[in-house]
Amino acid sequence: MPVFMHRLFFFLTVMNILLLARRPAAAQDYRELVVPFYSESVKITYAPGFLAPGKPDINDRALSQHFHTLSKTDYAPLLRSLSQVRKALHLNDWLYYRLMRTTVGQLYAGRTNVEKELACWFLLSQAGYDTRLAYLGEKTFVYVYSQDPVFEAPVIEDQGRQFVNLTNIRTGGGKQRALYLLNFRPNPQGNAFSFTLDELPLLRPKETPVKIRFLYRGQWQNLEAIADQTIRDYMAEYPLIDESHYLDVPLSPILSASLLPPLRRLAAGKSEWEIAELLAAFTRSSFAYKEDKEYFGYSKPMVAEEVFLYPYSDCEDRSALFVQLARELLGLPMIILAYPDHLTVGVALPQTKGGFVRYKSKAYYICDPTGPVNSAVVGEIPEGYEDAPFEVIKEYK
Repeated sequence: MPVFMHRLFFFLTVMNILLLARRPAAAQDYRELVVPFYSESVKITYAPGFLAPGKPDINDRALSQHFHTLSKTDYAPLLRSLSQVRKALHLNDWLYYRLMRTTVGQLYAGRTNVEKELACWFLLSQAGYDTRLAYLGEKTFVYVYSQDPVFEAPVIEDQGRQFVNLTNIRTGGGKQRALYLLNFRPNPQGNAFSFTLDELPLLRPKETPVKIRFLYRGQWQNLEAIADQTIRDYMAEYPLIDESHYLDVPLSPILSASLLPPLRRLAAGKSEWEIAELLAAFTRSSFAYKEDKEYFGYSKPMVAEEVFLYPYSDCEDRSALFVQLARELLGLPMIILAYPDHLTVGVALPQTKGGFVRYKSKAYYICDPTGPVNSAVVGEIPEGYEDAPFEVIKEYK
């Protein structure tokens, strides 16, 4: 063999060895898992080596070492796959965590809860969040830094930051148990975890026909629409966050497409006052009223779409619906007024009479979305609240 051919062969051989050595795992070593996620079935790619570390002892040294052991595995394909699904489905932080937790649950089927919690702790940290791990006895608890107020969830404070317990997110209020906080911070400058739902995820809708009947100007109006059951499914597991956040969640595309056109036809040619009356009549009379504690047994604020998916709703839920409809059909500034036990909406209607609430130099007329039932009257303080104190908790310009 000529010398240059021998050198070329040697060079190519060395290059192939280096390329193979630099690959964390051969493509055939990766596996796929189909994960059910609400109305979707998503494919997740992972390297089996990530699952190799077993359950560690529950103490500072062993738990910290377990994190470092996981960091030496080929975890990147799993994290990358979760991120790709997140981007494709437009998942917020909470729904991304739910996807992660569901995936880990399948990957670690038959293994201990400790191993599942530690895997989520590791993956959340590697995804860029500031996390903490606490433990007690044979249990571990994943905490994540968040600036959002989250209710009925255990929280701790460390280094001036609030951390929310994702493991026991809906355990209710009351006295918390004293836990041991692991003296190891994987990503102390990490991002804050957000629970806000600024847009609906792109999950496959479950179409649910709904019939609507309400009284307006002495005539019963009958409408038919289609709501998305998928929204009810993931909101049923949603943590309890500040009531103002539920107001901003939009209607689904299928509900908007089926509900807004007939409402616009009813509103055609009407003044802003008359449209406000139409929407007040709609939200007051189309649905049966019952407070959360009576129906659910616990506090359950709803986003606007859920009003169509449950047999009962209350003032918070109807306010969310009124806001979404008014933004589409009126487009006027609004404020949300919180009384000690009631939520209602004020709209900056043309100032043609008294009885308004002044806020930042604008006159807002109360358009209460819950009552009086079968009434379309707006611009009146709800009965029993004429002298009650209130707070403006949100403004729509």
